[in-house]
Parts: sequence; structure tokens; C-alpha cells
Amino acid sequence: MAEFTIPRLEKLDSQPEVQKLLKSFCTQPGAQTFLWAGPEGTGKKTYTLSLARSLFCKEGPACAGCATCRQVLSKTHPDLFWVHRDFFWSDDPDDKKKQGIVVDVAKHLAEKLNQAPFSAPFKVAIIPDAEGLNRDAQNVLLKTLEEPPANTIIILLAEKTGDFLPTVLSRCRLIRFPAFPETTVESLLVKAYAWDKAQAHEAAREAGGNLAMALKFGDGNWTQFRDKVCSDFDKALLGPDEVWLAMVAEYDQWEPDFLEEGERTATQRKAEVLNAAFQVYLGLWSLRLSGGMEIPSKLSSLSADMVLKCLQKHQDMIPTNLSAKMILDHLFMELREGFQKGELPNRSFMELSTQI
Repeated sequence: MAEFTIPRLEKLDSQPEVQKLLKSFCTQPGAQTFLWAGPEGTGKKTYTLSLARSLFCKEGPACAGCATCRQVLSKTHPDLFWVHRDFFWSDDPDDKKKQGIVVDVAKHLAEKLNQAPFSAPFKVAIIPDAEGLNRDAQNVLLKTLEEPPANTIIILLAEKTGDFLPTVLSRCRLIRFPAFPETTVESLLVKAYAWDKAQAHEAAREAGGNLAMALKFGDGNWTQFRDKVCSDFDKALLGPDEVWLAMVAEYDQWEPDFLEEGERTATQRKAEVLNAAFQVYLGLWSLRLSGGMEIPSKLSSLSADMVLKCLQKHQDMIPTNLSAKMILDHLFMELREGFQKGELPNRSFMELSTQI
């Protein structure tokens, strides 16, 4: 499979409405703060780097990859800031134990943006997974977002907007990135990554419009994880209590081979595994809802859309302080009771968790 090289903005076509807005912005760029929101795998990160190429590169749309473009794509250009939780640490060792992007990261970014550009006409700051900005860090960035320094562009990337302070939302221009149609994902896999058409079709169908998810289907470790999760979750819903209790204990300690090395706490690694498992099982039930896969007869007493809503509700619990074990315990308690009665129990998490 060929490696995908991110083109300039003029050559992208996967998000046509977004592209129109950004092309208009490129004709008269200036200090601007954006929030780009949409599901994983909808091109947000690709479009940020593509926009930076178009803003920084002096060779024009026909550029095949000059030194400036290579710096942008490798995220080493001195005027491009790809901000993450390790972007800058304070001298306080306790900060390293915190999840999310802490105050000192936000302060350091604000200081960097107040300096003149090194070689490009603009400084561009990109904050992927901006939901990781804790409340204090968001407050630190408020002044910078409201009055960005001259020749500065700030782009927050997020799946949802609910984790941001209202004051942050009011200072950012919101651009929505909708999920891709399956046909778009299939086309991108074939044209940009040189996938076989049959394999691309299968991956796009299972990923449900999520390009990042579809790309994982080329990874043997990921496909083994996917197959195990789908089998384990179905068995946990169909089998006796001992099955789901054992499965929950396993997943609470599991570190699959697809996990990349990196500085993460045990809690963060567990959350990453749990989130991936939910993505996989949500994809399976999305296929069942669309008729692309048969629903086991013992799991047909609940409508597929009710199961999806229940799974999504529990996936949304992952960023909280609840343990992976508690979230899975609650999920299986609720779904198993739902399949037995034909409807989901109308109880809060706290009410049901007291029975675990």
C-alpha cells in the first residue's frame, strides 16, 4: 500500500464545503481562531497541514514538495506549532501526572505566538484533540483566542464541542467536518493509499465513514483486536454472568499490540483500549442497523438503534474519572437487562452501579 502524502489545499476534495470556506480564507488570511469539530477520521488533521502548506509554500499550487512543505508535513517548521500534552512541561513533576493539556502548555504556546514569525508569513498553532485542554488551560488561552497576535492562526481540533467553556466557543469560528460517505472513504483508500478496490470497499463499509478507522484495517494487529472485541462482546451479552465478568477483568488489564509506545499513564492506556473497543463494537452494530450484517436472534429483542445509543452513552463516560471496569460492568448490566426485557432500564448510572 502506498503512503499518503498530504497535498496542498487546492488539491483536496474530500470535504467540499469545508474547502470552500478555507479557500476563501486563504485569499485574505489574517489573525483568526478556529474550532474544527467532527468525528474522528473526517480529515481535520489532514486539512490543517494542507492549509499550512498552502499558506507557507511560495512555489504555488504545482509544488511537488519543496523544503518548506516537507517541514510542514513533518511538523518541524519553526512557525508551525503542533500542540499536545507533551508540547511543554513545567518544572513541576506533578504536571506530568495530569491528563490533558495543562496550564503551562497553554502559557508556553501564548508566549511563542507573541513572537514574530521566523520565515513564514504566519504562525500557525494546531491543537489536535483539543478536548484535552483542561478548564484552567482554556482560561489561560482566552485572551490569545480573543485577540490573537498579528499574523497568527490558531486551530482547535475536536470531535465534539461540549467539553469547551462557552467563552472559548464564543471566540472561535466553528467549522463542522461531517462524517464521510462510505463511497468517499473507499475512493480515498484506492486513490490516495493505493488499496485494492475490494479491500477498500470492505474497510469503508465496516468503518462507517471514518477514514482513520478504515486505515486500521490494513494492520493485522488491529484486525485481530477487532475480531476479538466483536466476539467477546457478543459472548458477554449472550452468556452467563461469569463470561462478562471475566471479560471485563481481562479488558481492564489488556494492552493490545496495536498500542503505540508513548508517555501515558496506566489510566490513559486503559482508556485508549476501551475507546478502541467501543469504536469497533459500535461499528458492528451500525452494520447490523443498516442491514449489512445479521443480528443474532438472541440479541434481536432490542432495536439496533437502542443498542447503539447505549454503547455511545457508555463510550462518552470514558473521559470521566470512572474506571474501565466500572464502565464495562455498567454497560453489560444495562444491555443484558435490556435484552431480557425488550427495553433498556430507565435508571441513572449511580442507581445501576450500586448493584455491580
